[in-house]
Formats: sequence, C-alpha cells, structure tokens
Amino acid sequence: MVYVLLTFASLITGTLALQRTISTDDTGTILTLGATPYFVESTPFQTYYPPQSIFAVSGLLPITSIRSQNTPITKDVLQNQLELFESVDDVWRKDFLKNLVITYDGPAKAFFDNSAISWMREKKVANLYVSENIRSPLFDKTNVAQINKGPPSGPYFFTTPKDTSSIAFFNCYRLFRDEYEAFVFGTIPGPDGSWVATNFTLPTEKDKALYIPIPSRIPLIAKGLPLAGMRFGLKDIYDVEGLPTSAGSHAYGDLHPSSNTTASSIQKLLSLGASLVGKTHTSQFAHAANPWEFVDFPYSWNPRGDGHLTASASSSGSACAIVAYDWLDFAVGSDTRGSIRKPASMVGAYGIRPTHGCFDLDGVVPVSEEMDTAGFFVRDPKLFYLLRKLWYGQVKSTIISRRQTIRNPSKLLYPIDQLPFAVPEAQKLYDNFTQTLQEHIKIIKTPINVTHTLLPYMPDSSFSELYKASNDLAYYNSWHSVGKPTIAAHAPSHHPSFDPVPQRIFKASEALSEADYNRALAIKRKFQQDVLEHFIKSDVKSCSESLFMYDAGTGGRPSYRVEEFNGLDGTAPILLPNAPRQSFQSSSSPGGGAGGPQATDYLYFIASMAGLPEVTIPLGQVPYFSHISRRWEMLPVSVQLVAHKGCDAVLLEVVKKLGELGVAQTVKTGRLAF
Repeated sequence: MVYVLLTFASLITGTLALQRTISTDDTGTILTLGATPYFVESTPFQTYYPPQSIFAVSGLLPITSIRSQNTPITKDVLQNQLELFESVDDVWRKDFLKNLVITYDGPAKAFFDNSAISWMREKKVANLYVSENIRSPLFDKTNVAQINKGPPSGPYFFTTPKDTSSIAFFNCYRLFRDEYEAFVFGTIPGPDGSWVATNFTLPTEKDKALYIPIPSRIPLIAKGLPLAGMRFGLKDIYDVEGLPTSAGSHAYGDLHPSSNTTASSIQKLLSLGASLVGKTHTSQFAHAANPWEFVDFPYSWNPRGDGHLTASASSSGSACAIVAYDWLDFAVGSDTRGSIRKPASMVGAYGIRPTHGCFDLDGVVPVSEEMDTAGFFVRDPKLFYLLRKLWYGQVKSTIISRRQTIRNPSKLLYPIDQLPFAVPEAQKLYDNFTQTLQEHIKIIKTPINVTHTLLPYMPDSSFSELYKASNDLAYYNSWHSVGKPTIAAHAPSHHPSFDPVPQRIFKASEALSEADYNRALAIKRKFQQDVLEHFIKSDVKSCSESLFMYDAGTGGRPSYRVEEFNGLDGTAPILLPNAPRQSFQSSSSPGGGAGGPQATDYLYFIASMAGLPEVTIPLGQVPYFSHISRRWEMLPVSVQLVAHKGCDAVLLEVVKKLGELGVAQTVKTGRLAF
C-alpha cells in the first residue's frame, strides 16, 4: 500500500533553538517547542511583501497572530484574546508568544496604549509585527516592523528570507500520540480540496507509535461555519480525495491508494467546517470480527477499565478514539448490524444509527446496501444533538419525518426476556433511567417479551431464519461488491489473503445464488413492514408511538480483547453476526439457542432489518474485578433507544431532555467514563 508519508528524523528541544528537518518528500518540518512536537508545512499559506525591508530571523519561529477592532489596543485586549486561546485550543501555547503579529481591523488608525506596551515587555516579545494601520511602538529590546496585515488569529510559524523583503507564515499542527492505536494514519489538507495521509513517528520511541497532526481551533473558528474548529476521525471505509482506503485489508488498500473523490456524506461534514484529522481502524470490510481475528491491521485499544476490554464491532477504531482523546470531538463510523451501537455501548459513548436510507452512501465500502448507514460517536450530549441536526439536517430524503411533534412517545417497551441484569448495579442504572422517562418525559414503562412479540413476524416463526436472512444479505452483497472484484483485480499474479472472518464469509458466499439473495430481501422487507405496523408503530402526534429500550452491551460484565480471558469468572463474551450461514443448525426453540443464535443476544438486528433509527446513551459505570489488573475497575453501562422509521428527531429530543435533567452527561476520556 502506498501512502504519501511524511516523516522526520530528529528533534531539537527548545523554544527558540529550532532545527528545520525536511521530510523525505520535502512536505514539511518537524520541530519541538519544549518537549511538544509540531509539524510545519513546507509551503507558506500567506506571504507578505512590506513596503520597506524588515529585520531577518533565522529559520522557522513560532508566532501568535492577534486581530483587534479596538483602539487603543490595551493590555486587556491582548490578554483577553490569549485567555480565549488557552480556553479553546490545545495547539497554541505560551511559547508562541515569543513573536507577535497584531492586525487592526477597524477604521482609520490604531495605537497601543502604555499598558499594552508594558505587557509586551513583560512577556519578553522578541519580534513584533504590526499592520500598516497601527502606529509602531518603541521598544528597547523588541524588534518592530510594519507589514500589510497578519494572518487570522492563532498560532503559526514564520520566517523571513535573507534579503528581508518578505515574511512568510506557515500552518502548523501539534502532534498527538495515538497511544491506543485507533488510527490507520493522520491527515492534513492538501491542494484544491484534497487530503494528504501522514505517518509521523518519533525516532526516539522504540514502539514507533503513530502521531496525529492536529490543527489549531482558533483560525478555524474564525471562519464562522457551524462545525468550525471541530475535529473528527473517520472509519477507513469512506473515500476522501487524495487518501487511501484500505477497509482493513492490505489487498484492498493496494488497489485503492488514492481516492479521486470524497464520499458525499463526508463532504457534508467538511462543508460544515469540521476538520478531518485521520482515518480510524475497522475490521476487514466492516464485517464484525473479534479482536483476535484482526490480522492485516491491529485492533484498537479500549481505554476503559483495565485497558484490555473489547470495543466490539467494526467501528471499534472510531469508538476507541472518541473515548481516548480529548483533542477529538467526534468520530464517524458505520452501522450495518450494530457497528455503531455495540462499540458505543462498550466504550460508554453516545452513538447513533440513523434511519436507513437517509444518506447517500456513495464512496463507502458496502457491507449490505439494504442495511448500511452512516453514524457517529461523541462524548457530549449537546454536541450529539447539534451534530445530528446539522449533518442529517442537510439530508433532502423524504424518509426522515419533518413533521412537528406535539407530544412524546407514550410507551417504553421494556424487554423482560433480556432484563433484569445479573449485575445489580447495572440494573439499578436501568431502573433509574426508566423512572426518569416516566416521571419527566411521561413515557410509560411497558414490559414485553420481545422474542415472543416478534416471532410471528419472522420466517417460520424462527429467529434463526431471520438471522440467516440477515447474513445472506450481508454476505452476498459484500462478496459481489468487494470480495470477488478484489480477488479478480489481483489475478492472475496471486490470490490475496484476507482476515479469518471475511475469508469464511466469502467462501460461504460463493454458494449463495441470486435467488437466495432475493429470498433474504423479501424476508427483510416483510419483517420491516410488520415491525412498523405492529411493534414500533407510527403516531401522528408523536411520530413514534413507542420507544424500545434494550442493552447492546454486556449488562455490566467485562468482555476482553483476548479470547482466553473470556472464559474467566464473571466475563461475558461478545456475540457478533459473523458466523457462516451453514454453522447454525435448527434451534430447539423458536427464539434460538441450542444450536442457533439467541434472539435476545441480537436485539440490534431489529433496527437493522427494519431500517429504524437507534441511539446509544451512556448511563453510568459499575465495578468489576479485573483478572488483568487484579483490582476493582469500572465498566460503562449504556442503554439503547429505538424509534419508528424516520423518527430520528424524537430520539434526539429525548437525549436533549435527558441532558437538561442531568441524566445524559458528558463522558470523560480514559479509564473512567464518569
């Protein structure tokens, strides 16, 4: 696989003692401020040619740009901007104060009062550049020069040529260590809307951990776009112009080293002002796989608890990233059969699977076009609400209901065949949640046996048959859209190797006929119709008559990334929809089990097969004794809410209300979610 790789070979520590080291392809410089590494692009984004020669500087130096509409420019004006920088940005730091460029954006002329001049002396500013409409102040130890104007507010690097005829400003990125191996590579903007993949590592580190280049929020926020300053990671099944798409497979990545276009769903986010910082790991071709079944690429590390817990399905890289790194605001995944919902539940993050069909999924590696959706993970319920509203709000699809609701859903369908949990602390969280919905949102708990309720809508009244139909849809489509073309493209030189799960799936898929696919599609459409008419019904006043709640996680029990650990006392293996169709025999009961899948282990199939919207809400955390750390750790517990097709906004309003009530809280990064 060929990436456009940016690397560096040495670091020189110190604020002013910076050494410029060119990468192998001459695309930029890596340097440090103190012990913090930065990447500086090789091409300036702005170059000014002052009317008079200015003093020269040696090499690349950090600089802070400040813009003001006030005159006189006072200490308070300058200090307030820097306090704002510190509060919103993790790229800017005080080392950038060694040099200043200040631009006046108001009418007529501006000047510095004595408090501002004293403040700059106190900060020991070495070089000061002011726009031409600012009266130059006098300093004893600070070089002062006038230029046309400075760049947008924020941190940059700059230099001047030896003839001092110009000053050039460069974008910079702080490099953050991908400690949890969530990313395949980092990204920076390239020319003409394209992107460049980065693979930064520190030569001083033996593990050669990946470093992700993170842009400053300050100049991005100044653009005024709805998501300006927001950074996101992207599951590596989405095409982005200029970037490779591997879908977790070296064989596939070799055939797709650089995309010519950007997936329309992702272009919407970029147009809203969000900043892409890298692509995240996925299971191969987005087929659900256990951590020990990852071969071509590593499985990401879930930071929760003892650090050895699984994050479940194919969007695990995005899920791990959002709960690992404060510098990331949201992460995009995909959900076919639980790949947003299960990871969100396992790591304790907010996640959404929207109504199926609300997005065009061009430029996305497909699993099953009948079930694929684009979703995301966040830590903050307010951002969850905003992001869904902005991103999905651009959708012109008639699938999403835009009718104003005048009341909440009346019933909360509570699955007594899955609940209560065996872990009392987890069940208490669920009891408190249902009580809150009843008291404050007036949604009444309605116990149901979901298996018995839905069996009449399943083929032959058997969940195993519904399960097989779901597998047939995913296997047939993935084989003909991805597997078979990838093998053909590598022939006749060699037969590409695949990870264990896709290898089994593709082998099983060779026996599937178009008639098998059409049969499975008919089963899905009949199930969807019955669910919409009889289970989670439409309502004129509330859009969705009821909400269905359940657990997509492990009920407060740990599940580990190492297969053998899941045989230890108190653990709960994750059951994924990855077994070939012939591996299941007829179940001894309609709901599954004894040779077939158990319906209550796959309640996330309901939204997948019926095209329904679903959200994951973190509720809290419960203690478990870790056989790894040999101490008590904390494990996130989350709840799922499912609504009628097109009623995505109803779920978001519930999350918003729960946030106002203090039930839906912002989760933390690291070992503890709360």
